[in-house]
Amino acid sequence: MTSSDLAPRQAASPDRMGREPIPKLLAAFALPATVGMMVNALYNVVDRIFVGRFVGPDGLAATSLCFPFIMLIFSLCLLFGVGASTLISTALGEKDAERAERILGGMTLSVFVLFCAVAIASAVFIDPLLRVSGAEGRLMPPAREYLGISILGMPLSCLAYTLSSCIRAEGRPSFAMATQVLGAASNIALDALFIPVLGMGVVGAAWGTVISQAVSALWVFSFYARRAGVLRFRFALPRPSDLFRITAIGLSPFLNNLVYSFFSVMLNRALFFHGGPLAVSALGAFMGWDSLLFLPVVGLGEAAQTLFAYNNGARLMARVLDILKLSLIIASLYFAASVLSVYFWAEGMLMLFTSDPELLEVAAHGMRISYAGGIFVGTLVIIISFFQGLGRAGTCLFMNITRQFLFLIPSVLLLPKYFGLQGVWLCFPAMDIGGAAVGLVLLVREYGKMGLSEFERI
Repeated sequence: MTSSDLAPRQAASPDRMGREPIPKLLAAFALPATVGMMVNALYNVVDRIFVGRFVGPDGLAATSLCFPFIMLIFSLCLLFGVGASTLISTALGEKDAERAERILGGMTLSVFVLFCAVAIASAVFIDPLLRVSGAEGRLMPPAREYLGISILGMPLSCLAYTLSSCIRAEGRPSFAMATQVLGAASNIALDALFIPVLGMGVVGAAWGTVISQAVSALWVFSFYARRAGVLRFRFALPRPSDLFRITAIGLSPFLNNLVYSFFSVMLNRALFFHGGPLAVSALGAFMGWDSLLFLPVVGLGEAAQTLFAYNNGARLMARVLDILKLSLIIASLYFAASVLSVYFWAEGMLMLFTSDPELLEVAAHGMRISYAGGIFVGTLVIIISFFQGLGRAGTCLFMNITRQFLFLIPSVLLLPKYFGLQGVWLCFPAMDIGGAAVGLVLLVREYGKMGLSEFERI
């Protein structure tokens, strides 16, 4: 191997994750991750803005009915992306680049094959999928058009997401962010062309998303084609042991989003029953802002998880605790500000998606109730990232099972029954408060098991 072969590895060394000051590291990793998550959310948000403004409430409702399926696909991306990135960061912390490259190649081949199969199956069963989500009557045709086209970009979209997570895991968060910025910018430009200029409606929104996802995938592949990082990319048959560990670590966020996609189905049906198409449209407007408000802390959690995994692999456990404390403080302060913003300016925020007075009133009321427990969300996100970074798959799984089956599903089954449309919106704070309570109990228990003296000895 020549010195030129080694140059990219030295220039992109991940050792900084174990030696630089923690506030500086969190800023360096969290800001690109947050910007990346925010612009990634713009895929759906921009679609909702253009559809809500230029197609109308029915078009907005149709895209909302597709949201549970999109969440399901994102769940599968998390299954591989979170698991593989955690193992790669841990391997790099242990100075084992060969194992990290093996995990990268096996994960990529697995993702491509899986999502090609999922795309084919989804195209075949598109109408049953939409009926389960609550699509019927005049909402079925635009929902079918939007989802049918969106399915085409599924394999490339998921490869772009999972490989971006792996790029971040080797200490290159800015490139991972650029992947998502490039895709979102393409989506905005294409939606502006396809919907108001060419009048393509929800079809234009779907094609804009698919083309922009292809652009993101090409950008990600260019990173490995130019050998810009530490790891070399090679397609490889995955080892069963690697796949087991990837899916074990990624199982918790996968199940969390999987159940949330089913929750979205139940939510759509409850909204349609208690408030009609207008309530479903209100959810579409509310969820557009929810993505923008929620994902910055998800970006912080992804950044912290990478740092947790590397420092855990390097046995720098005192740094793990310091990262945890700072991340919890930042996430809690951010969500406190978000809740206040929703309470005072909900109507103005929602005017981004619609100018319909009746829709604005319903959506603003629902948004204020839904964000009542938002202050607890940041705590939950960081705690989950902490356990994922340490490879505690069982703990993460327990957290999500209790959150879903003790708080989420019972709330959507019971609260609307007694409180009508108001009860549908109350499902969100019930889920947030209950999940955070479970997470805090487990975190205190884990902290007590570790003990400060143990960290000092290490």
